Amino acid sequence: MTSSSDRLRTSIDLLSAAATFGRGFRVLGVCWVLIPHGQLSAAESAPSAESAPKLISNSGGKGETWSDVRDLEAAAAKGNPRAETALGEVLLNGEGVPRDDARGVALLEKAARAGHGPAAFRLGMLLARGDNGVARDAARAVAYFRAAAAAGEAEAFFNLGAAHANGRGAKRDLAEALAWLMVAKRRGADNGTEASLRGQLAKQASILTKAERRAGEIEAELKAAPPASFLPSAAPFDEVHDPLWPAARAP
Repeated sequence: MTSSSDRLRTSIDLLSAAATFGRGFRVLGVCWVLIPHGQLSAAESAPSAESAPKLISNSGGKGETWSDVRDLEAAAAKGNPRAETALGEVLLNGEGVPRDDARGVALLEKAARAGHGPAAFRLGMLLARGDNGVARDAARAVAYFRAAAAAGEAEAFFNLGAAHANGRGAKRDLAEALAWLMVAKRRGADNGTEASLRGQLAKQASILTKAERRAGEIEAELKAAPPASFLPSAAPFDEVHDPLWPAARAP
């Protein structure tokens, strides 16, 4: 019979080796479907809901491993972003330790502000899904995915393509969506979605041309600034943040 300490050690190793986040360390995915949203012009007609591909993404990455929580706590206390991310996940899951959503999210935020891509991606997932006491906030999720993309997380490019395809947290723009999916494909995060969307837009030459150009611009924009610069201003995670009304939360 596997002991709780063995399960914890295995969980920490799995997180560090593959960053597969979720309760019990199952792989989490954000699933958005390309569906018509509003009325588009004839030159930018949307693919039908029936033929639209599903967009599913997971977080990846490799890093150190730790023998137990004490070892992990020590590494996190020294400001190691990977350890902060791993410890944050352990706390969010309550695997072998008391669950502590607030501290787990705070550790992920600290690591994300240090430019750690997996932490930014995980926060984007929490914001997109509204898990672990985090308020669902699609726009803020997009910002964290963008920071994760700047840090090299291929799946973040994929999710940004989904966001623009659906208009969830970002302006619906099929050229922009395809551009992000193109970059995701170049980085190995593709399940045929880019080709599927490209095929559905095959008769829209202007959109395809714009997407090709925009893909190059995206790569250049993300290289020009540090990952943390794409994050929104710090704000509580248990409520939807409106940057235009920061005083609304003031006492």
